[in-house]
Amino acid sequence: MMGLETDIINVFILTMLVVTAVGVMWLRDLLAAVMLTGFYSLLSACWMVILDAPDVAYTEAAVGAGVS
Repeated sequence: MMGLETDIINVFILTMLVVTAVGVMWLRDLLAAVMLTGFYSLLSACWMVILDAPDVAYTEAAVGAGVS
């Protein structure tokens, strides 16, 4: 699954990761920051699945859910 579609998905997910990280950094509300951190973990897990690393994605999802 290499091609233009994969590149577009990678750029979209990485852009969303950066936007989420900046959002977490600037938020004052603790609950909203925790929710965005969980969303960041979900995006990271999705990116790892796209990179054909499902074991790392499972670990990221479990650790992200535990931290949140």
